[in-house]
Amino acid sequence: MPSPVISLPQHPGLVVARPQVRSRDRAVQEVGNRPARGWFLFAIGSLVLAGLLSLTLVVGRLPFLGWLFTDPLFFKRALVVHVDLSIVVWFQAGTLAFLGLALGPRLHRGVTMTALVLAGAGVAGLLVGALMPGALPVLSNYVPVIDHPVFFAGLACWFVGSGLFFGFALMTPARTDAKAMTPAVVVGLRASAAANLLAIITFVGAWRTNPAAVPAVYYELLFWGGGHVLQAGNVALMLALWLHLLQRWTGRSLLDATSATALMVALVLPQLIMPVLAFSGTTGTLYFSMATHLMRWTIFPVVLVVLGAAAIQVWRLRAELVWRDYRWAGLAGSATLIALGFILGSLIRTSSTLVPGHYHCAIGAVTIALMAAAYDFCVAVAPDRSAAPAPRRARLQLLLFGGGQAIFGLGFALAGAYGMGRKQYGIEQHVRSLGEYLGLSVMGLGGLVAVAGGIFFLVVMVRSISAWRERISPCPEISHE
Repeated sequence: MPSPVISLPQHPGLVVARPQVRSRDRAVQEVGNRPARGWFLFAIGSLVLAGLLSLTLVVGRLPFLGWLFTDPLFFKRALVVHVDLSIVVWFQAGTLAFLGLALGPRLHRGVTMTALVLAGAGVAGLLVGALMPGALPVLSNYVPVIDHPVFFAGLACWFVGSGLFFGFALMTPARTDAKAMTPAVVVGLRASAAANLLAIITFVGAWRTNPAAVPAVYYELLFWGGGHVLQAGNVALMLALWLHLLQRWTGRSLLDATSATALMVALVLPQLIMPVLAFSGTTGTLYFSMATHLMRWTIFPVVLVVLGAAAIQVWRLRAELVWRDYRWAGLAGSATLIALGFILGSLIRTSSTLVPGHYHCAIGAVTIALMAAAYDFCVAVAPDRSAAPAPRRARLQLLLFGGGQAIFGLGFALAGAYGMGRKQYGIEQHVRSLGEYLGLSVMGLGGLVAVAGGIFFLVVMVRSISAWRERISPCPEISHE
């Protein structure tokens, strides 16, 4: 039933507005965007907290402030939480934010609030865990940990909260309004959700069957299988964001839903074996080797197919495209980093700094795609009167981060080619050759440029998020001049 219109006498200072259905629709969209905003705040907040933790690592080295840090293990605990925030929380929260945007008001409000509360408790537990005196940090692959109940309670809360949202997102139909994403993008986001759920189930299976051992071995086995599955989820996220950025840049969809589904099935379906192997026991040879084989043989074919199709489409439309668009900078940077990561990964023969060179390029490819898409995200969830980030600044930020990350990975690779050992810090490093010196110097330079690009991104995001405070009145039918 249409809402009644009340006729008021004419008055020179009074304006009687028509019933504004658009305002009501915008208010509904505001409610639908809240889950996406909540997860996006976790994503950006995790990067801010990770940066502050890395700052403590620098401050603790200053001679006149050393007395503030009496626990010699504090720095490694800070490093553990820094890595978990900047990789696990950042990637999962970013995936959840875009899932929230794709599904919008169709998400169950109670489930959403429960998931966000659990996630918040999880991040708090990770941070408090870093402050526990004497707790042992373990630099296990994929998910480093602090051997303390508070930290593990936080990690469990995060995975339960994110897993709850991932699960319900798989069962929720996509939105159909103007802010809806293309079907192929939604397929990619759902594939990432499925892979993240498989990773969490694999963690549970490994926890149930993992035998008692020294912490370094125990946690390495615990997170080995699920950690590899997480990378498949990150790649699915990256591919979904490539499709989104290409559509926004070129005005055309690269893939239809059927083609996207076939590719995502090829990427995620093989990962189903990992929960089975984890529940069968983490000491089996197949559990350890299968995770490596899945990463080696199931990821790059799907990425290369999407990359090849994208290259063909861009070449055909080259005369129509705006090459100064920041989306092109994000796409080119992400594609370059993932290709570099594949090349460096193929060169790994021993445990050298080639390994971190490879995965810093790989995770950098996912990160820069997420950064580029974040600019569109901020516009999509902000009120209509909010200003979009300046395209020139966005392009400069993406070029800084992508270039720095590439140099960072190449520096690691150069040092590793000369035999520099992995997971060696400070005085543990034995730099013996000119190649190792040169590689570590290049790595340091690239790291500084990437950090500058990361800080630039956070500044722009914080300014954009501040625009969300603007609220739209439910039905402003009467106003005074």
